[in-house]
Amino acid sequence: MGKKMIDTEVARTFDRRSALFLTGGAILTSVLVLRMLQMQVFEYKEYTRKSENNSFRVQITMPKRGSILSESGSPISKDISVYRIYIIPEETDDIQSLIDIVTKDLKLRKKTVDRIWRNIKKQQAFQPVLISESSNWDTLAKLAAKNIPGIHISTGFSRIYKMGPAGAQIFGYVGVPKKPLPNAPFFTTGITGLEKKFNKDLSGKSGQTVLITNAVGRITGEDKSQFIQPQYGSDIKLTIKENVQKVLYDALALNRAGCGVVLDIETGDILAMASTPSFDPNNFKTDDGEEYISSLLTDVAKPFMNKAIEGLYPPGSTFKIVVALAALESGAITPNEKIFCPGFWEYGNHKYHCWEKDGHGWVDLIGALKHSCDIYFYQIALRIGIDAIKAMALKLGLNQKYMDDILVNEMPGIMPNRRWKEKNIGSYWVHGDTIISGIGQGFILTNCLQLAVMMARVASNKVVIPRLIYSDKKQTFKNLGIQEKNIQYVLNGLEQVTKKGGTAAGSAINIDGKKMGGKTGTSQVRNISKTERQHGVLTTEQLKWNLRNHGLFVGYAPTNAPKYAVCVIMEHAGGSSPAAKATATILKELLK
Repeated sequence: MGKKMIDTEVARTFDRRSALFLTGGAILTSVLVLRMLQMQVFEYKEYTRKSENNSFRVQITMPKRGSILSESGSPISKDISVYRIYIIPEETDDIQSLIDIVTKDLKLRKKTVDRIWRNIKKQQAFQPVLISESSNWDTLAKLAAKNIPGIHISTGFSRIYKMGPAGAQIFGYVGVPKKPLPNAPFFTTGITGLEKKFNKDLSGKSGQTVLITNAVGRITGEDKSQFIQPQYGSDIKLTIKENVQKVLYDALALNRAGCGVVLDIETGDILAMASTPSFDPNNFKTDDGEEYISSLLTDVAKPFMNKAIEGLYPPGSTFKIVVALAALESGAITPNEKIFCPGFWEYGNHKYHCWEKDGHGWVDLIGALKHSCDIYFYQIALRIGIDAIKAMALKLGLNQKYMDDILVNEMPGIMPNRRWKEKNIGSYWVHGDTIISGIGQGFILTNCLQLAVMMARVASNKVVIPRLIYSDKKQTFKNLGIQEKNIQYVLNGLEQVTKKGGTAAGSAINIDGKKMGGKTGTSQVRNISKTERQHGVLTTEQLKWNLRNHGLFVGYAPTNAPKYAVCVIMEHAGGSSPAAKATATILKELLK
């Protein structure tokens, strides 16, 4: 009996211990299961992220950028395939040895090595530093075989600009963004011009390559399951004709600074637009690139400025076209009425001078346009008043923006009247303001594109609207609403400008019977004092460059059936002759 009681007590003790053990085990197991559940389900993303950061390297693959095309479909700006050798400084403990190796193997110039060191010091350690681009395959293979940490070899794309400086301000260029991406070596974006405006379309969509790395960061393979193919960017087609663009740029380059625009009157297509001095974006990536950019930034002639739309100039005598049409339409003058020009005109207490010191004698409308008589236009401007002049200027396309949705910094210019002067100058409009406006001086400011549009509208009597982006759809223009006979009177005068005795007689052209008409203009950038007039006005050669007059010419051809309109502005050229000659050269290219 005693033994049985002892066995029963032992059994009970064992059961209690077993229960405690089993309960403890169950609790421990539950904790482990819950922790595993937490790690695998609830904290899965966090641990996956840590695992990926330690084991993988995501590299963004940049797509081939779309091209900017000319009217013919030929690339103006395009990407080409290149081999690149670059280093990532944070991946090596001995950057000096790394530079020594690439310098020796690639036979780098001292200037190149200096550039590399400058970039290493100014960039963050994770950013790639270009060593060489478009290297030959043998050199790449030898360097790749050394498998040196920090050195990378890849294929990629590099932007080239076929026309170089001819239109660089319009086409723009690409460069590294202000906030570079650490996993996208040599990622570029549009910095200026059309490259910037259409960056989203041109850029396409990036892809990715996931590289497998070991514990020390060395690449050991690629996770092809996570590869994403990049999508090429779209092309942008322009109305620009390459041959005309080049001829315009070369003609402008004969002068230190200026701009020009060539329009197709029937379609409104901008066939060429250029500004000088310019720059060549192809030079930005060379070893001399930094010095080249510095020289551009310090050039007082502003090479980065697209003067065709950003530059504002007094239109000078080209504005006489506006005044002539305003006078004819208002009935203030008839084409045959003559005004006497003795070389000056006294009105009130002021003496107004003609550019021809001895005067032009008796001139009618056509003679006044042919000889660009200031006295004639002083007087008819006063007859019709500034409001009628402004209304005609707006109708002919001045004081308006045309490229605002495509190109940046387009300036509308100034077409003043009484209210404008009171608001902006703080004084009342006087007769002298109207008189001087008659020859395109005073407060009036226009840009080159506006003057080209003015010429196109007068030559066609239609509301020509310029465009730079090519379209198969033809534009149709409304009638300008000016009496056809008045348009013809003015065009007859503009035809005489290039004939014997005209202000642009030396620039006349005749291509199989096709001729040019137009209007010269000289806009003053300084006032001529009374003392200087008495003792002799300084010649262009005696003046500093920035004090010389601008030379302008607006032209069209052929005169019997206008197809093209051109405006050329030569800054500080001293007179209109260089601009007229440049226009003749451009129209010859178009008519031949």
